[in-house]
Amino acid sequence: MYHNIIENLIFLIFYFITSFYFYKVINSFCNVKDSKIAKLISIVGAYFIPNVIIYASDIVNVGYTMIGFILMMVIFYKGSYIKNISVVMIFYPIVVSLNLLAKDISGKIYFILGETLWLDYFTAILEMGIIALTWCLIYNFSKDKLNNISRYIDIKTWIMIDIICIAPFISIIVTIINTPNSNVLQAYPIAIACIATSLSMIFLIEYIVKSVKNKLEIQNFKLEYSYYKELEENQLGIRKLHHDMNNHLSVIYSFLEYDNLDGAKDYFNGLSNKFRLSNRVFCKNSIVNAVINSKYNLAIENKIDCFFNIDINNILPIEDIDLCSIFANTLDNSIEASQKIGDISSRKISLKARCDKGYFSYSITNNYNGDIKLNNEKYISTKSDNKMHGFGLENIGDIVRRYNGTLNITYSDLEFSVLIIIKI
Repeated sequence: MYHNIIENLIFLIFYFITSFYFYKVINSFCNVKDSKIAKLISIVGAYFIPNVIIYASDIVNVGYTMIGFILMMVIFYKGSYIKNISVVMIFYPIVVSLNLLAKDISGKIYFILGETLWLDYFTAILEMGIIALTWCLIYNFSKDKLNNISRYIDIKTWIMIDIICIAPFISIIVTIINTPNSNVLQAYPIAIACIATSLSMIFLIEYIVKSVKNKLEIQNFKLEYSYYKELEENQLGIRKLHHDMNNHLSVIYSFLEYDNLDGAKDYFNGLSNKFRLSNRVFCKNSIVNAVINSKYNLAIENKIDCFFNIDINNILPIEDIDLCSIFANTLDNSIEASQKIGDISSRKISLKARCDKGYFSYSITNNYNGDIKLNNEKYISTKSDNKMHGFGLENIGDIVRRYNGTLNITYSDLEFSVLIIIKI
């Protein structure tokens, strides 16, 4: 009796280890939906899917595992269906290949060493131990490579990954179904190749993520460089102003001495405009602040009336790269639209951003000339070379989707507005 209790306890421990690491690996790619039912079913799925017993010619377990895995990812996980299906395409071949190999290896040991009761227990534990150890290694191998991957990989890239995974996905299904129980050894090369291919996809995904992040970081460095260059120019302007202060005061005094108040005011206003500081502090995040400064100065140069009200923390669960993209793209679009308004007094941009009650909200409104181009519900740039432009809102949409936020675009005859809300 106690022997059976210990045996079952060992089985449960291995089942738990396998389920735990499988769940962690899957959730590195996708997040479970915010409902108790979704979380419960995802946990149940993480228990049954990686622990399924796979035999040669086993079309039932192979088929049910595949269907159950797909349904779980599509119904109970957030994100696009394509990305969630990609998880199945990558890890399903590992599940069935690993379980087939573990079952057959433990079975061969059982028959070679002798069909005894204690050896039956030993080989069953060995089978589960191989599976549990493998998923533990996969998680520790991949956890650093899969951080925030959904934020940097778009749908087109996921489709490319799916296309690459089709070959191992189909080949392992066909191999298992067509392999007789008497000759499982012939399926070993395919099973091992499928596991290796799926693990290689993690390297490929890591490479893609690093490439995208490096590209975005270079853009951020350029923005920071522009900001500090402006700051240096401002400091140089202050030094020049200090050096010439006596001369400027003398000129103003001359105007006042001859009761020429208008001349003194005009001269003083000219000095204020010439040496106006551009290194304003809009928010605590230095990189985002650099972007806003750059765009604000551009707006002022184009005689656009700007109202910015920004209250965001220095540290947000939203990547700086993504925040910069949101600010830069929307401000570029607003400035471009404002420039096309002939009446300078009508050029206006209002931007509000804040973090409050667990949400990041971003709203920007600008006046425009009423010219909107739409193609299949996508906003197209009104520039003459629109094939090279018009990706700003599309990029913003990708960012918002990655954070499971909402993007709302509205416009009237005179105003164009973008509203973003992301739960943080």
